[in-house]
Amino acid sequence: MLPNIRSAALPGPGPTPGIPSRLIPVSLLSLLLMLPACCTTSEIGLDQAGRPVRTILGIEKRAEGRITLYDLPSSCWPDAPDRGDHGDGELLPTRSEDPLFSGLDAVSIDHFALLKNRRFALLTNATGLDRNLDRGLELMLEAGVRPELVFEPEHGLYGYLDEPGPDGFQRDRKHGLRVLSLYSKRRKPAPEHLAGIDLIVVDIANLPVRCYTYVSTLTYLMEAAEENGIELLIFDRPNPYGFWQAQGSFLQEGYTSFVSEAPVPFLYSMTPGEYANYMADLRFHDLKLSVVQVAGYRRVEIDAPLRKSWINPSPNIPSLESALVYPGMVFFEAVPFSLGRGTTRPFVYSGAPWLEAELIVEGLRELNLPGVEISEVSFRPTASVYKNQTCLGVQLTPVSSRFDPLRTGYEYMRLVRKLHPDRFRLRKDRQGRHFIDKLWGGPAYREAIEADIPYDRFRRTWFREAEIFEEIVERYRLY
Repeated sequence: MLPNIRSAALPGPGPTPGIPSRLIPVSLLSLLLMLPACCTTSEIGLDQAGRPVRTILGIEKRAEGRITLYDLPSSCWPDAPDRGDHGDGELLPTRSEDPLFSGLDAVSIDHFALLKNRRFALLTNATGLDRNLDRGLELMLEAGVRPELVFEPEHGLYGYLDEPGPDGFQRDRKHGLRVLSLYSKRRKPAPEHLAGIDLIVVDIANLPVRCYTYVSTLTYLMEAAEENGIELLIFDRPNPYGFWQAQGSFLQEGYTSFVSEAPVPFLYSMTPGEYANYMADLRFHDLKLSVVQVAGYRRVEIDAPLRKSWINPSPNIPSLESALVYPGMVFFEAVPFSLGRGTTRPFVYSGAPWLEAELIVEGLRELNLPGVEISEVSFRPTASVYKNQTCLGVQLTPVSSRFDPLRTGYEYMRLVRKLHPDRFRLRKDRQGRHFIDKLWGGPAYREAIEADIPYDRFRRTWFREAEIFEEIVERYRLY
């Protein structure tokens, strides 16, 4: 673990290995008075009045200057806040007190210098909060930087919608900002939507699973930015799966969709900034990309998403437990099965009125699946499949980093199919294509389930692809 820094003026752990900070010291008394004694500034441009705009962030240029990486030097980390009465009797003692600053925290500490004199659009949602749980959008407005346009991903700007958003421009009631949903008939902004925009800012927490649609929206925005000659700036955030290696096969040709857009394995375990860095080299060769890195973060840390507070990335991921179970259980979206939507523990709870839950639990326990506790549960979902019906089901509780979500979900589905062949049906879309194939990015998962192939054999069909991916993306890792 990193040292527990209590004062930003003390020596810190330094920048992320492999990403050196390159600061150009500039004397600016008015700013330095507000910063620790060893925090320096660099000039990054001029404002509308011709005055220099300066940043305290370290700067590294890559790809002949096309890609810029910013980081918050440890010398500029703010003092730890007074914990008051919360310091003793900590309710969640497993949480580290080591400092961690998201990309939003870094630019906020820097007084949003990177957004000064820019006409920018902003992709964000309810996860766009700083270390004090203040909304990044509000902080921007207070700092005098106002987005020209706000993009909404799936679930909307405030993170509670579970249906497509409205088409066309809307107005945010609180601030009068123009808002455009990218989870409507439109998935990608058109050139006319970006007229006058010279920067697209992305601040959103993600689950790095290919079918989780935020990565598709990010990919479309990268494409739009490149096509229109617009810079893309990402405020990076921790990856909740950082301690896992990639799992699953690459997206197969012919299976691209909104739930399978990114050219990565099914579980790809990258932050938004790392993914964008990878894509800027793989596909978007003319894109100007900037990433503000997370300070004080290492990908192997299990508690990073909980360092301050868990913020739901979407309505049915209300906890880290749900997030960890999601990559294995999402395939049950293709089966007449409740995934606990409308309960307090979506994805952790799953089942159906007809499920022989006792036999399922017994069968799963016999497999000695690592890192997970398995028990029976009864629940009544208030949304989605089997709404307002009592379901008999299974509770999956991850207990260690050895938990394998793909294996657990696969074995679970094999048992359901074996015990309930008359009830087990794989849903198809209007074109007759299997939805589970769209989720996996190819037919292999479905074919393995239908052939009742043991998990080890199924894993051998994609394991080498995941290994190759890890080798490829090592150069794009930021943490």
